[in-house]
Amino acid sequence: MTQRFLLISGNAPVLYPADTFFALLYYDKENAFEVPKCYPYSGTWGQVLSTSLPLQEVYSLPFRIDMVWLSIVERKFYSLEAALPVDRLKMLWQQTDEESGDALFEHIVVGMAPYGGLAVWTHGEKKSVLVVWLQAEEIEVEMEDFMPLNPTVSLDENCDFYINNDSRVKENLEQNGLPQRHLFDNYMKQFTYRYLPLFEHWDTDKEKWQKYDGEKDMKTMPELDYIEEALFDGTHDKLHDGGLMNYHQAGKPKKLSVKWHIKKSEYTAYFWFEDEEIRKVFDRFYGAHPETKTDFMIRIDSEKNKYEIALYRYGLKVPQVISETAYQLIVFKNKFEYYRSENYDQPKGAWIW
Repeated sequence: MTQRFLLISGNAPVLYPADTFFALLYYDKENAFEVPKCYPYSGTWGQVLSTSLPLQEVYSLPFRIDMVWLSIVERKFYSLEAALPVDRLKMLWQQTDEESGDALFEHIVVGMAPYGGLAVWTHGEKKSVLVVWLQAEEIEVEMEDFMPLNPTVSLDENCDFYINNDSRVKENLEQNGLPQRHLFDNYMKQFTYRYLPLFEHWDTDKEKWQKYDGEKDMKTMPELDYIEEALFDGTHDKLHDGGLMNYHQAGKPKKLSVKWHIKKSEYTAYFWFEDEEIRKVFDRFYGAHPETKTDFMIRIDSEKNKYEIALYRYGLKVPQVISETAYQLIVFKNKFEYYRSENYDQPKGAWIW
């Protein structure tokens, strides 16, 4: 393994912050990396929220995790000691960017979810991968041990301090309460699919997609540049290496961008998927077989501003079209807004991610 620096980060969802008692990633029997503190961890699921410069080069990747943390909105402590899939970590850590030759990943990110879910990702600027999803157990921790510099503070006082100082967390807790028990288990589910962008003509009269006529449409045939994704499992892929068009295991899409051009005109479509609706679509389509190879079809007719998303697997007569209520869409042509869906309500600049 190439010797290089390894960065570690902690993470917790923006609406469900966490605080660690201790968090250690052991790379041999006696030595460990500590997950750097953040007061509290709270941000985009899967992203780097805390980091510190390592004092030495890494010769071994962590093979075991041992940690105790506080789920602030639940007012509960969780404990986990588990082996990590070190062979998978090594395989990922050796991957490089085909274009630049640089290492693909710089961080190992540890994410703490409500109800004791714990994710470990390898993370880089252009791509992140879910390594493992684990389940911790609830435990009791004495507050004088958790906060030795302020031992008289109670658990409720500590949690109230964090909640009352974050209006997003407080408002969400007051309006919605705690999340559903299996919300993050559903986020972390993996499915087998590939993106299949299709540039076709929409026949308005027949309400039917028509394929391009090769010779007739050659001069105006759109050409795909790339697809980028951010998923509900906390991962992302901005490599532009075509890998997303191959079958792979991944979570459900949260955000997609599709870039193409027609001659000198450049187009980019941005999709945002509604959490509950896209979960229901995937669960119904895959059922008990998440390994089923599936085409995530993205049909585009930019002349008529007709866009359609559907799922297809071998054996189906027709693709299963995903309702437009399951996502929002905005399209830019030559950097100017060209189209937006009727339900579009994203804040300005939401397409920059």
